[in-house]
Amino acid sequence: MLRKFSDGSRWLVLLGFAYLLMACSPASAPSGPTKLTVVATTTQIEDIASVIAGEHITVIGLVPRNGDPHEFEPTPDTVKQVAQSAAVFINGVGLEGWLEELVKNAGGERPIFDISKNIPLGKINTAFEEGGDPDPHIWMNPLNMVTAVDNITTGLKQLDPTNGSAFDANATAYKAKLVELDAWAEKALAVIPPERRKLVTMHDAMGYFATRYQFKLVGAVIPSASSEAAETSAKDLSKLVETIKQEQVPAIFTEASINPKLVEQVGAEVNVKVVTDLYIDSLGDKGGEAGTYLDFFRADVNKLVNALK
Repeated sequence: MLRKFSDGSRWLVLLGFAYLLMACSPASAPSGPTKLTVVATTTQIEDIASVIAGEHITVIGLVPRNGDPHEFEPTPDTVKQVAQSAAVFINGVGLEGWLEELVKNAGGERPIFDISKNIPLGKINTAFEEGGDPDPHIWMNPLNMVTAVDNITTGLKQLDPTNGSAFDANATAYKAKLVELDAWAEKALAVIPPERRKLVTMHDAMGYFATRYQFKLVGAVIPSASSEAAETSAKDLSKLVETIKQEQVPAIFTEASINPKLVEQVGAEVNVKVVTDLYIDSLGDKGGEAGTYLDFFRADVNKLVNALK
């Protein structure tokens, strides 16, 4: 005869069976190999390397969105991120003046991949403090970034050769988008008459852009390739104001990440439009108008066209 259990007894029996099944079942399979993590110094490298790496490698950016790589100051969290990384991807060309100390503080050994390798480098305005030195703003020409993608891909394949074919495929697709972006920019900028293709910016950061798309660099409010490397004297400002008047510059540009007060002062003195939301040294917030490198460049081109055409 089957024994009839009370409700309480029934739950105790079921609970006992559950424990028995758990004890008899095989242990959970160990998780797969931990996904590699790498760090990228700038927002441009962070975005592009993430596209090439896909789901296989995690890419962490050090300089925050809307930050300034010239003025960046590493924190203990930054040191920890580098210490836990498999590699560091850098812009190079002297942009990351804080890198050497950061890597030293992080300790350990890891490869550092310079994405500027094999990119033809321009020079900083000889009138500026770093005059004649290589210009680090390589991302202001999308065709430079085609070479940067090759450098990033080489680094990722060295770290994770198993997924090399995936990195190659992602790189090929992304390079096609960069070439398409360059062609689009050239066509969009064609509406600006040659006599209005003149640039005055916060600092000397658009040399590669000017060379690629035939613009004249008239001057910079801060006489430097860095947004923080030099102070602007009253004499420098007075000279720039006169140059703007002589050249009949249609507009002055500064970055969204920099205080526009000084540029607005110059614009008011010469009665020239001031555009304060250009993106140069950093991408914007993720999901915003300049959240990716491709969107960043398109946003800048559109703002230049609207101000200068």
